[in-house]
Amino acid sequence: MKTMIPVFNIKRQNKEIGEKLKKEIEKVVEGGLYILGPNVGEFEKGFARYLGVKYAVGVASGTDALSLALLACGVNPDDEVILPANSYPSSFAITAIGAIPKLVDIEKDTFNIRPSQISRVITKKAKAIMPVHLYGQPADMDKIMVIARKYNLKVVEDCAQAHGAMVKVMNKELRIENYGRGNEKSNQSALENWKKVGTIGDVGCFSFYPTKNLGAFGDGGMVVTNNPDIYEKLKLLRMYGEKGRYNSILVGRNSRLDELQAAILLVKLKYLDKWDERRREIARLYFSLFEEEAVKAKVVLPYGASNVWHVYHLFVIRIKKRSELKKYLEKYGIQTAIHYPVPIHLSPSMRFLGYMEGDFPESESAAEEVLSLPMFPELADEEVKKVAQAVIKFYEKS
Repeated sequence: MKTMIPVFNIKRQNKEIGEKLKKEIEKVVEGGLYILGPNVGEFEKGFARYLGVKYAVGVASGTDALSLALLACGVNPDDEVILPANSYPSSFAITAIGAIPKLVDIEKDTFNIRPSQISRVITKKAKAIMPVHLYGQPADMDKIMVIARKYNLKVVEDCAQAHGAMVKVMNKELRIENYGRGNEKSNQSALENWKKVGTIGDVGCFSFYPTKNLGAFGDGGMVVTNNPDIYEKLKLLRMYGEKGRYNSILVGRNSRLDELQAAILLVKLKYLDKWDERRREIARLYFSLFEEEAVKAKVVLPYGASNVWHVYHLFVIRIKKRSELKKYLEKYGIQTAIHYPVPIHLSPSMRFLGYMEGDFPESESAAEEVLSLPMFPELADEEVKKVAQAVIKFYEKS
């Protein structure tokens, strides 16, 4: 049987830190406290410290993190939330609270929201902008924040694929002191005005789905902020709106990061910077292997702006013969994925938004051309070389 090179494999990571995980899992089991226990509080503090923000609230999933963040920012049913048209999963966090996704096309090179088009879609119903740091590449937060402040809109950062990613902030008003407390790389970066994603807008939202750069053994999410009012509201919203047991003062929901996942994430948080750097190392290897001009003409590689720290949650290439290449790689034991094959406005469930095919050409083009190659920290150099060689061989024949 041919050995498959997976697009992602959690088993290798579990093998590396398995004993530490087992130890913490056993502690939780023996402790008998499984909801909002000490590990949740400790992880919230640790994650906030890692990012350099004041507050963090653990919730049940990344989607819930976005929904609760919007609610905490005052977004109500029928209000509009602006986001990129290609960020399929993010739209469901908006519709879950009865708000309306207001779509904007993307930049061709970064796949992130195009700031120059945001102002065009702002109406009296607009309440928030949701930049999505897709594939681990930060959006252009300087421009987005200027627009948000001009129109008095909240900014809810979707950081589900960008744990540890950073932006070099040029706008002086966006800089904060004591950035990245307790993190050597972050403290050094502060001297150059770097900030981690999730710390620039009003709130930052993270997913801990198992495949993420920081992943749990199930669903989990986190909302971070420097705003004490938003923080207090988030704590209410995640548990029935209760100020005290059975004393609900606003309509909330049941959305809590469970104790077991928090214990697992506490172990993994210590490795996040190491894993992110390995992802960047793998990306550099891919870039070097795809250097041939003939191949570069047919394979568009990920773009990395000089003012961002890309953490390569995914290594996404852009190609014309995607289905043919995907089948070819699978034949040679190489797994790939598509993130995402359908833009928001072309999804059947989102037809009520009233958009038509052709409304967002860059998002539609990307949906037809993007392909995610294997990318995770435990991927071996030899496997990366095999993937690249197979892609090159395909295009040499075609």
